[in-house]
Amino acid sequence: MSNPSLPFTGGANAEPQILMASLSDLPAERRLEKACFPREDVWPWVESLWVLIKPGMVRLKMVNSGEMIGFLSGYQQVQGQIGWISSIGIAPAWQGKGFGARLLAAGERALGTPIIRLTVRASNTPAIHLYEHAGYRQIQTVRKYYVGGEDGLVFEKLVSAG
Repeated sequence: MSNPSLPFTGGANAEPQILMASLSDLPAERRLEKACFPREDVWPWVESLWVLIKPGMVRLKMVNSGEMIGFLSGYQQVQGQIGWISSIGIAPAWQGKGFGARLLAAGERALGTPIIRLTVRASNTPAIHLYEHAGYRQIQTVRKYYVGGEDGLVFEKLVSAG
């Protein structure tokens, strides 16, 4: 996996930074996940822990003035050819300001694979717009993927070399 150019800083305007997340970020990651996702989509505590300690995982956090306002996790699959973004979230107060796109791009760089995939709830229109704007295209629908029976849409992006 390649290392994204970290930290991302916005210069004099003190834009949020994108940094590597670690085990010490578990409480903040849990709070953020509960704020970002429907209750049924919040990972069990042990899965959040696993993401933060498992070797080879990409785990990024977006921080503003010491507060975690975004989180992304992902992993490589198929001998490093496909990267999966397993979770991405931006705190509700920070959504709609371009931070999700910045965190997504940093996650793509960190994964370092020619293909990136992710799954999103069919009803999550803002996230779908973000992914489409970033160059993702829907390749599959997984029926009843989410708890509660909602379909999951699998999106894919072919990442250009360079």
